[in-house]
This record gives sequence, C-alpha cells and structure tokens, in this order.
Amino acid sequence: MERVIVQCGNTETYEIVPAKKISDTDKYFSNTKLLQALKEAEEDIAAGSVREVKDVKQIWEGIQ
Repeated sequence: MERVIVQCGNTETYEIVPAKKISDTDKYFSNTKLLQALKEAEEDIAAGSVREVKDVKQIWEGIQ
C-alpha cells in the first residue's frame, strides 16, 4: 500500500489514510458539532470565562 504525505510549509505534515483505517476516536474529531464545541470552549478559556474547582467532592455546589 502506498502512503500519501502532504507537507504544508516547513512545519505541517499530514498523511492521508484510507477511511477503513480510521478508528472510532478519529471519527469524533471529524464531527463538526464536536469541533465547534471545542472551539467555543477554547474561546471561553482565552476570555477567562472559567471556573476553578478546588474540591472535586463538592464540584456541583460551586456550579451555579
């Protein structure tokens, strides 16, 4: 089987793999809803919109 490797610039390299070799984990990261939720979470973190959990046994008491 041949490998297809794409190099973008000097730092990014990608390998194209057959769809039958994609695992269940990979399928999650091709889900557009999940990717959008992750992007929004990263934006919230960058904006400082986070909550610090100091005691995991009382996690729900600190969420309002």
